[in-house]
Amino acid sequence: MSKVKTQGLLAAFGAATLMGLVGFFARQINAQGDVIAFSRMFCGALLFLLILLALGRINDLKKYRLSASMVFSGIFMGTCLSAYIAATQMTSIANAVFFIYIGPIISSILAMVFLKEPCKPVTLFAIGIVFIGMMLIVGLISVTDGAVTLGLTFKAETFAGDMLALASGVGYGLFLFLGRFRQDVPSDVRSFWNFFFALVGIGMLFIFSQPSVSQMTTQDWLWWIGIGVVCGFGALTLCTIATKNLLAVEFATISYWECVVASAIGILVFQEHLSAMQVLGGLLIIIGGTSEMALAMLKKWLGKPQVTPSVG
Repeated sequence: MSKVKTQGLLAAFGAATLMGLVGFFARQINAQGDVIAFSRMFCGALLFLLILLALGRINDLKKYRLSASMVFSGIFMGTCLSAYIAATQMTSIANAVFFIYIGPIISSILAMVFLKEPCKPVTLFAIGIVFIGMMLIVGLISVTDGAVTLGLTFKAETFAGDMLALASGVGYGLFLFLGRFRQDVPSDVRSFWNFFFALVGIGMLFIFSQPSVSQMTTQDWLWWIGIGVVCGFGALTLCTIATKNLLAVEFATISYWECVVASAIGILVFQEHLSAMQVLGGLLIIIGGTSEMALAMLKKWLGKPQVTPSVG
């Protein structure tokens, strides 16, 4: 496995891990969803601006010309996260999670069609079982008295929420797909523009949502900064690195690790319980997410020449 591929895989696991902490932080903040999403983008943009200033590389922002893929990847990043959080308030969590997690599938299909990215059988197997694992761990598939039931439901009163969730999944997929373009731009410069245009996208949504922050206390603001640094600057920066160094389908496979992390937080911090089917779902995600790395390591180990000890 190449160094670039290894960096991409590690960044993808790191991004999914930090993204899995969103629920932990969000539950501590008494604010509207798009206000929380704004924090993630604002902290990211500010910290990258400070980093570029400290490194004396602020001129790199002008050195690399902006392109449509850079502008729209940021806008899709910001708006899809805001749409997802809003969807969780207007439809079932299961529906919202299902729709946003079609995003990695969309990005994989787009990359294979338009970028001619290859897709190995082991990768198809991996993404298949992690998608099934996701449906199990979020409770979309359950077994009751030997009967398998699908938890995805549609009602007239939750139609707007379902459409927002679908929009979040499409936006997420487009963000990941567009991240495969402009490989010439350094990750820190690309990340700054991602965060900047994400702020623009969320700012446009504020015109319609008109959120209020008057109810937020000092503690709320501290958690607001925390989610911005950890789940914004940290998670989305690693996501940018991962999408640059991995094929879309490779990143898609690992992204579902976020579900396992979120479930673990629920158990350890909020004393939530997992059913046997949800545990199975977590195991499928782990197996699928690590299968390609494990296979590469096995091939490398089997390819090593065996050293025969000398006699005498």
